[in-house]
Amino acid sequence: MKIIKAVIADDDAVTRYLLRTLLRQRAIDVVGEASNGKGALQKCASENPDVLFLDINMQEMDGFETLDCIRETMPGLAVIMISSDSTAGNVQKAHAQGADGFIVKPFSPARVFEAIGRCVRISD
Repeated sequence: MKIIKAVIADDDAVTRYLLRTLLRQRAIDVVGEASNGKGALQKCASENPDVLFLDINMQEMDGFETLDCIRETMPGLAVIMISSDSTAGNVQKAHAQGADGFIVKPFSPARVFEAIGRCVRISD
């Protein structure tokens, strides 16, 4: 089994904690966390994760700006947007910009693992 490495970018510390705890229950290695898009880019560059969980509404650099940068610099990185602002427009924009998945907050464990399964190869 391949160990999946993840970075979580969300401005809400509780959301980061809940997602980190959930991922670790499935032996997914959370290699970095950030509270904004700039921090997410730095963590992804240094840790080379398999998946990035990316909130939309953050200070300094929002999720859409971050997604654009990720697609330019790390086109193979799986990106799962995670937001309570789940309007049809945001979901469509996320997919149009190259997001691999979209999870609505509050999230269920089943939705999180379903999204991971759709965009990350679990075995080598």
